[in-house]
Amino acid sequence: MVIGHATAIRDDAPKRAALRVVVEHLIPGRADDVRGPSEAELAATEVVELAVTEASAKVRTGPPVDAPEDYALPTWAGVLPFALRAGAPVADPRCAAELPGYLCSYHRGDCVSVPE
Repeated sequence: MVIGHATAIRDDAPKRAALRVVVEHLIPGRADDVRGPSEAELAATEVVELAVTEASAKVRTGPPVDAPEDYALPTWAGVLPFALRAGAPVADPRCAAELPGYLCSYHRGDCVSVPE
């Protein structure tokens, strides 16, 4: 959960700059390799600046920690693993360009997952 005050960015120049920062954060080098958003795309995209005043996350591993009497209930208990990771690049079949180097070696640190 993130709590803060969000402000819409309406002016084109700061909006383009913010979108570029997001692209470069995700895939360094990509913003220089692609065209920026068209006027129509820019108008259709909402960009907000969020000043975070508070944030929290629940992160844990392992099986549930339930009270002994809870195991007598007719309710399933366990873990549903989720993972977030980038897969292999899939080219647009209409694109003739070679796969760029920054995608050949792309990684975003360690995979974030819930252990099984």
